[in-house]
Amino acid sequence: MAERNVEIRKLQMRQDTAANWESKNPVLAAGEFGYDTTGDVTKIGDGKTAWNALPAFATTRFTFASAGWGDIARIASSGEASKYFHVGDEKTITLSTGEEVTFVILGFNHDDLTAGGKAPITIGMKNLLATTYPMNGSNTNVGGWDTCVMRTQTMQTILSQLPDDLQAVIKPVNKKTTAGNKLTSITTSSDKLFLFSAIEIEGKNYPPANLAGCADEGEQYEYWRTIKDGAGTGASANPDRIKYLSNGGGSAAIWWLRSPNPSTATNFCYVSSTGVIYYFIASNTRGVCVGFCI
Repeated sequence: MAERNVEIRKLQMRQDTAANWESKNPVLAAGEFGYDTTGDVTKIGDGKTAWNALPAFATTRFTFASAGWGDIARIASSGEASKYFHVGDEKTITLSTGEEVTFVILGFNHDDLTAGGKAPITIGMKNLLATTYPMNGSNTNVGGWDTCVMRTQTMQTILSQLPDDLQAVIKPVNKKTTAGNKLTSITTSSDKLFLFSAIEIEGKNYPPANLAGCADEGEQYEYWRTIKDGAGTGASANPDRIKYLSNGGGSAAIWWLRSPNPSTATNFCYVSSTGVIYYFIASNTRGVCVGFCI
């Protein structure tokens, strides 16, 4: 049998950081591999689709924590988010202020997109910002979440502090909240960033008599139903609801909810430093835990 010389070539692929891939957005040749060294993500070209639109070929270390926001958004849009990620997965980012914030996946296909359909992923802060804020400049809940200073000003400030690539993929969703001023009618607002309602944390079986008007402000997230489920806690303390200032580096603190207290025209609800929901006057500064959808 005649001998044959076989040339063995080492397979190589283009490599770059996530930021460079996204900014350059090249078209890979058909069958060409590209490797994102930041998120440990591989993509395979087809000769016509630019990098940012190519689906990711996940390696064993492709996680919510390591993936770029652009890839997370593309996976979410494909309807495959729950195959790649899980409720409770965490990701830490740095705000433009230099402050670190850890986010956690709260649920899939939970919130209603303002544009129609369901938001593939809902994400919220694991703990609280270092700075505390009031719900309003005076002691009123008239207008509820829809017109309060927290929504119209503070949420916009926090949104501007998020990394640009994250801001680019956040989708507005419709949030339901009582109208304040002792009213139980529901107002729907379209929000990129939002606070949570009492029901979204505690579920439909929660409201005591003086908060019964809050029962129609959404549905409980899977994260607070299955992971931080509050099981085995007493009436005066719920460790699963406790959050800490400075992304967990500070003390346990009260954190605001978007729910007005339907019994008064002055108070909004909050989660206490022992993890139980109460309410207080709107001008007090309390901790902030924001959510958003992709």
